Amino acid sequence: MESNLKKGLFFGGLVGFAWGLDTVLMGLVGNITILKTASSSTLISAFLHDAFCFLWLALVAVFNKKFIETFKLLKTKKGKVTFLAALVGAPIGMSGYVIGIKYAAPAYASSLSVIYPGVGAILSYFILKEKLSKRAIIGIIVSLIGSVALGYSKVDLNMYPDFYKGMAFTLLAVFGWALEGVIIGYAMKKIKDEKEIVATPQQFLTIRYLTSFIAYGVIIMPIIDGYKVVGHLALNGEILYFSGIAILGTITYLSWYKAVNYIGASMGTALNSTAAFWAIIFSNLILGTEITPYLALCGLIIIVGVFIFAVDFKEFFGKKIKIKN
Repeated sequence: MESNLKKGLFFGGLVGFAWGLDTVLMGLVGNITILKTASSSTLISAFLHDAFCFLWLALVAVFNKKFIETFKLLKTKKGKVTFLAALVGAPIGMSGYVIGIKYAAPAYASSLSVIYPGVGAILSYFILKEKLSKRAIIGIIVSLIGSVALGYSKVDLNMYPDFYKGMAFTLLAVFGWALEGVIIGYAMKKIKDEKEIVATPQQFLTIRYLTSFIAYGVIIMPIIDGYKVVGHLALNGEILYFSGIAILGTITYLSWYKAVNYIGASMGTALNSTAAFWAIIFSNLILGTEITPYLALCGLIIIVGVFIFAVDFKEFFGKKIKIKN
């Protein structure tokens, strides 16, 4: 059982590492010449990211011989709700996040984005009437204080003239992901399992990215005339950058599900917030972003707040002690 704890902590840490690197690399590829000159470059980037995430997840499903079963989920009530939730969380969340990365820099956008579980808890309190413990309330307040402080960062506005615009779009991403979680939470509570189909979280995740792929590909991309840019990226081979980054996105979610399986959703969610730490580190190493003491402090406060909100340490370590005995 203790080996499960170690595996859970490893996969939970891998979530933060992969998503932090994913975030920074998305900011880096946004500087490709064709994307810098395209008016809707961020939406095109979000489309390519989620499209390749779906491709990799579909290949995993094929490898596991669960590809057909995955699409059968669309006939179930939970599958349909997942599709609906993804329409809120995927296009809105990912689009807002990519725009935030572009205008506010990856380190700041990532640090702000990790508060979405707390915002989801607040929405669940009002929409689903779920109770919040004192510990959860304290954690949410701490992370929000860190987020507000981050918004008042003394960044170089000559380098990031649209910094506050970027932070606003990151908040939109936070709201989209939080609302997606509320809808999924409602489905898990109110909708009974269909006995004829037993689905894995990975299959629901595949449906999520399929939904995002369809929403972007059928609705958004034609409106913004984005396929011309995609064609240019394909001809130049630069589209391969997105396929590689999407592998990190896929690893993020698959690792998160493994972490949840080994150590529970609370600690798995908390470790997810370490993406902010890795985004700050990789931003410095790859993009040359200065790690100011203020940025580091705000990021730390937010991560601590998420841990307080998500994890009952007495219960978690109590379980660990019981396992040893």
